Amino acid sequence: MNPVSKVLIIQTAFLGDAVLITSLLEKIRIESPETAIHLLVRKGNESIFQAYTHPCLERVWSYDKSNKRASWLDLHTNLKKESFDKVFVVQRFFGMGLLSLMIGAKQVMGFAKNPLSWFFTKSYPHPFGNGIHEVERNTALLSDWLGEKVHKPFLNPSKAPAPATNYICISPGSVWETKRLPIQKWIDFIHLLPRDQAIVLMGSPNEKHLSDEIEQACQGWPIYNETGKHAILASTSIFAQSKGNFVNDSGPMHLSSAVNVPTVALFCSTIPDFGFGPLADHSQIIEVSEKLDCRPCGDHGKKNCPLGHYACGNHISTQKMLMAYEALEASK
Repeated sequence: MNPVSKVLIIQTAFLGDAVLITSLLEKIRIESPETAIHLLVRKGNESIFQAYTHPCLERVWSYDKSNKRASWLDLHTNLKKESFDKVFVVQRFFGMGLLSLMIGAKQVMGFAKNPLSWFFTKSYPHPFGNGIHEVERNTALLSDWLGEKVHKPFLNPSKAPAPATNYICISPGSVWETKRLPIQKWIDFIHLLPRDQAIVLMGSPNEKHLSDEIEQACQGWPIYNETGKHAILASTSIFAQSKGNFVNDSGPMHLSSAVNVPTVALFCSTIPDFGFGPLADHSQIIEVSEKLDCRPCGDHGKKNCPLGHYACGNHISTQKMLMAYEALEASK
């Protein structure tokens, strides 16, 4: 195997997508430890890689999507100076495809769905909807170099003070409205739990109103509303110290996978077959039992239900959520 001195991995999508590329870091760290790795991620996501302290990760670059043109041009100038041997462009859109081709790397690998894939050194299929996980799809980009073995996402954040003991985490938010389990469902679920079960509510600052509603409706339970109080790595540490995380199809699910904590994932408008399910050793998926002709309503979440009934969320069983909780308790 010929050693590669420096590679760049590009993934400028949302938080969960950035977490999933830690599986590629693990693959290179273990299988080609002499390789220096650079990452390019969306601005705001670079902080999570502070928990990836292996010296193979040489630098994390950020792409500011609030000022795309200026940020792209700045990256073009600076990345060109790095003389990369290989670029792996996980992002499947024009802008990052063009950047990968314009920085003078010896080889560029990406997905065939990228509109500029014809110009890549090699392009790979991105099978979607058949249950192949995203980490498997991403690993394919490295397969001609390092083979097909898939590694799990991995983060090792410093231990932050936990707000409680023997707690579960609930993360009610998501960037997309139709990926959120309805708040009343969370409330109903908590009302089924033992009165002494500590519950830590987690999320970003703009999701605080969701957690506030839950907290207000569940005053008989020990609720710790930590939503919006912690940076990403501190939040990840709180997830890691819990006995289980209840999450939507969202960033916290992938953070839970990266610290390998038991995870219960609620899928509303999206489906696990898209390939973004939980990867923790102990994971459970809960979705609506009935067959809905309208589900999934798209590859990603939407701002609201196109048909107005949101059956994919409203019809999820809180009894199934309770059973998932009881399974967590039984596995301790």
